[in-house]
Amino acid sequence: MRTTTFKVVAVEDDEDDRMLLDEAFKEIGYEADIKKMPDGDVLFDYLGKIGKELYPSLIVLDNSLPRRSALDVLVQLKENKDYNHIPVVIYTTIVSPHVKEQLLAAGALSCLQKGGAMQEIVENVKWFREIAEAQAAGKQLPRYKGNTYI
Repeated sequence: MRTTTFKVVAVEDDEDDRMLLDEAFKEIGYEADIKKMPDGDVLFDYLGKIGKELYPSLIVLDNSLPRRSALDVLVQLKENKDYNHIPVVIYTTIVSPHVKEQLLAAGALSCLQKGGAMQEIVENVKWFREIAEAQAAGKQLPRYKGNTYI
């Protein structure tokens, strides 16, 4: 039995996109290591209730969220001394160049376009795993090797 070496929290309000992430994580054998949440408020509630040893190694944040923008969530994460070490990848369908610039300036590791085909989604999820494993091990975070940057 494999011991979990990382945790990924995906903040995604679209049920279909959450299902696709589930399928991709299952395909690479890490379905037990992802926790999905519908918005930023649920994320902060979760982070506030768990111990530091259970903090995720990566937060994957959709840009289009209900209640609060991804930028608001990202800024709050990066301003909090307990959470600011957690890498955040913006994983979204589309984002304007101006918003992308704001997200990167606020501390996002990257803005990545959601894959259309399942193989693209799996490749993205493999990168999420690499980031989370590197973060959990205290190593340098890998750069994305694909071509789907927004």
